[in-house]
Amino acid sequence: MRETMKYVYGILVSLLFCIHTTASELIVSADEGVLGFAGEHAGMTFEGKFKEWQASLVLPPSISPKIIATFQLASAETGDSTYDSTLPEGDWFDVENHPTATFESETIEAVEGDEYRVTGTLSLRGKTLPVEFMLKNNGRALTAEFVIDRLAYDIGRESDPEAEWVSQSISMNLAIPL
Repeated sequence: MRETMKYVYGILVSLLFCIHTTASELIVSADEGVLGFAGEHAGMTFEGKFKEWQASLVLPPSISPKIIATFQLASAETGDSTYDSTLPEGDWFDVENHPTATFESETIEAVEGDEYRVTGTLSLRGKTLPVEFMLKNNGRALTAEFVIDRLAYDIGRESDPEAEWVSQSISMNLAIPL
C-alpha cells in the first residue's frame, strides 16, 4: 500500500509540475493583429503593414518561453501604388528569392509589470541579425516596437546606398489584441 501511495504521489507531482510549467501558446495572424513598418521617403513619412503573417508566442512564466513569427514579404502594403509595386522588387524585399522573413526569440525575460524583454534574430533577405525589444501588455493588447537598419539587410542598397531618399532606420511595430 505504501509503495502504491508513493507511485500515485509521484504521478500527481509530475502532473502538477507539467501543468505549472506548460504555458498556453498564443497563435496569431494578420486576422487578429497588425505587423507594421514605417520610415521616411524624400522627407515624408510612410507607413505600411504586412497583410500575411503568423506568430506563435509562449511567454513567461513558462520554463520554455518562445516567439516565432513569419511574414510574407510580398504582402507588404502601404496604400501607395508606387511603393507597393516597388517593395517586392529585387533591390528592396526581393520576394522572388526571399519570400518570407522570420523572427525567432532567443530569450524572453519578464520585467516590471506585464512587460517582457525579448532578444532574438530577424532573418530577412538572407541576412540574420540580432534584435531586441520590449513586448508590453497594456491589458488590451500585446505591443512591441523596434528599429531595423534596412541597409544591414541590403534593402534598397542598389538604388539608395547612402539613405538619401529612404531612411536607413525602419520602425517595426506589432499589436496583438487580447
